[in-house]
Amino acid sequence: MPAMAADAQSAIEISNAWTPALTQTRVDTPVYMTIANRGEEPDALLRVRCPVADFAEKHVTDRGEGGLAMREVKAIAIPAANTVMLAPRGTHLMLLHTKQALQPGEAFTCSIVFQKTGAISVEVTVASGSAEGKP
Repeated sequence: MPAMAADAQSAIEISNAWTPALTQTRVDTPVYMTIANRGEEPDALLRVRCPVADFAEKHVTDRGEGGLAMREVKAIAIPAANTVMLAPRGTHLMLLHTKQALQPGEAFTCSIVFQKTGAISVEVTVASGSAEGKP
């Protein structure tokens, strides 16, 4: 079931949130999800808080002369009446300095904060696949 803001009128829905399994701690790992804006107003993803990591950033993947490179962005635009996929080799969230190993099948909750919608609690599933894509 998609996660929605506490306000029943919220236009933002988040689904399919996942991260790859980790056997180590103090490493970085991506988080992917689908964010649908069913409303008539654009929004923006501003912050992420996850208890399994010390920090979280919003990243885009650039394709330049040297290959793929990630860079942090201040916000991720969520256009009105549109769906944004946070996916491997594209825009995604990055958990920095994980505090624990993440085993396949486990789940944890993150708070995803939007400019207009506010905070939405999202359950993130740990997948057995790699960061390149779920199995």
